[in-house]
Amino acid sequence: MTLFLVQIIDQQKEETNTPIAPILGVFVTVLIVSICIYYVLRYLETVYVKYYKQPFYTHLYFKIKKLPSKEKALLEAHDIYQILSDRKQRYFEHRVANFLEKTTFVERDGLAITSYIRMQIAMLAVQMTFGMRNYMLEHLQTIILYPDSFYSVLNRTENYGEFNPHSKALVMSWNQFEKSRSDKHNGIHLGIHELTHVIHYNAIRNSDINSELFYDTFLELEAYLSSEKIRTMIVKSQVLRPYAFTNKFEFIAVLVEVFMETPNRLKEHFPEIYAYVMRMLNFRYFDK
Repeated sequence: MTLFLVQIIDQQKEETNTPIAPILGVFVTVLIVSICIYYVLRYLETVYVKYYKQPFYTHLYFKIKKLPSKEKALLEAHDIYQILSDRKQRYFEHRVANFLEKTTFVERDGLAITSYIRMQIAMLAVQMTFGMRNYMLEHLQTIILYPDSFYSVLNRTENYGEFNPHSKALVMSWNQFEKSRSDKHNGIHLGIHELTHVIHYNAIRNSDINSELFYDTFLELEAYLSSEKIRTMIVKSQVLRPYAFTNKFEFIAVLVEVFMETPNRLKEHFPEIYAYVMRMLNFRYFDK
């Protein structure tokens, strides 16, 4: 009996001394340290954003994706792409390629979605989020395109565009998108308007650093606009079309349209508001 107990104890010692226990201990230690480092850096970046109004960094990629020659030719004609440095152009191309790869395009009412159509929407989406580290918006997975206006089951109205957060889908009229894209000086752009709704919703629902920056700056902008004098000046200037005053969501969507389409006009009339939008999107490329 004694010999049997000794054998059991020896067996337990051998099991305890197996390599699994030390490896597991190292793994747990590394995991705990990594989590601690993450939250420390996250806190430090939050403090950094508070003072410098931008994240630690925006672009970090392990492998840069490239577009086929046909799509690259369309990219090289893009206004924002042309004003970027060579390095930022590679980042822009990578983001467009990634957006095309991960976003589902769905055609409706006989519209044939071509490479040109996909590229125009992808380039705009990347332009809108180029100042953001998390540029692949969590609440946008599908883009549904109609040739013209469509009946919205949600709103029971005939629409040119809408964002459905529950389906993570953006629905737009391609003809209206292309029409608004062709006129770059009227401050009206269907794609910019609807994508702003996506970014705004994403900022409300998420807690990444750019979402915090967008949402917190938006609250500061709301406080700034609480002045009756400022509101009167905005209305009289006609920089924003009347639809902007429907509600705060439409206001920011129209404001970003003007910022992207006619930045100099917005900056000339309302430099403070221009600065707020620039910070919200971390979009600093018009001033370079």
